[in-house]
Amino acid sequence: MAGGKGTEKLEEKTPEELILVGEEYLAEGKYEEAIEVYKEIVRRDPLLTTLAKACNDCGVAYASLEQHDMAISFFNAALNHSEYLMDEGISACYNLVRTYQITGDDEKAQQYIKRAELIEKEIKSRDEKAHRIMST
Repeated sequence: MAGGKGTEKLEEKTPEELILVGEEYLAEGKYEEAIEVYKEIVRRDPLLTTLAKACNDCGVAYASLEQHDMAISFFNAALNHSEYLMDEGISACYNLVRTYQITGDDEKAQQYIKRAELIEKEIKSRDEKAHRIMST
């Protein structure tokens, strides 16, 4: 199978390069191809930052295909590595909120709204503290 625009095989790309290929497929609406790329990343046991992003993005692809159970599994896997996500898991939480809303599980959706809000509050608090320290 070729990656990107067919120039290199997926096996020849680094996990970090594969993230970019997967993002291209997502943007183009090629969800099944994106899933294949993200599963290749997970199979390789990459750096945790790459793994966390691959899991979240794979969840997006599954959600786009309306395979909600698989999407939930991958979003939760991303949250298991939330310290390696740039937003510390906020997007994975909101992806879970949307997925649970679609499936009609409003209780779970509310749980993840609260979790995302808590993460946002913690980040804001840390940022304010760092700003105060740097301003003195």
